[in-house]
Amino acid sequence: MPLCRSEDIPTVYEELIRAKRVGYSFVDDILDVVEIVLLSDEEFRDFRNLLESVNNLHEGECQLIVLCKSRGGILLTNDAPVKRHCDRNNINYLDLEEILRSLKRRNVLQHNELKKLILDIEKKDRTIIRSKEDILGN
Repeated sequence: MPLCRSEDIPTVYEELIRAKRVGYSFVDDILDVVEIVLLSDEEFRDFRNLLESVNNLHEGECQLIVLCKSRGGILLTNDAPVKRHCDRNNINYLDLEEILRSLKRRNVLQHNELKKLILDIEKKDRTIIRSKEDILGN
């Protein structure tokens, strides 16, 4: 089952290019390893229908949802409206907290590395990981 990431779709690719133009150097690392996937004609019709019918989803999110649904992928998102849409429409997704829990459960990161990652995410993304104590606990 493929993982559908925002980097896999043209709209987000365009957003990355805009970020690169204003000086964000991390974009080059992403562009080096990302495959751009185009929507089929049917997927594009579904995308347009979704974009026109749901007010709280952006273009890139709509493309990603359609791509994952059509190709049986797992959506990676931390956006509440996207998660609600996925829940209502039986689209598989993982959010940031699930990914962090998996990193711990599979021993991919040591406790101090996971703690640093969480603190970095909160600082750099200006977000709060509500279950960080639960994730970091034993």
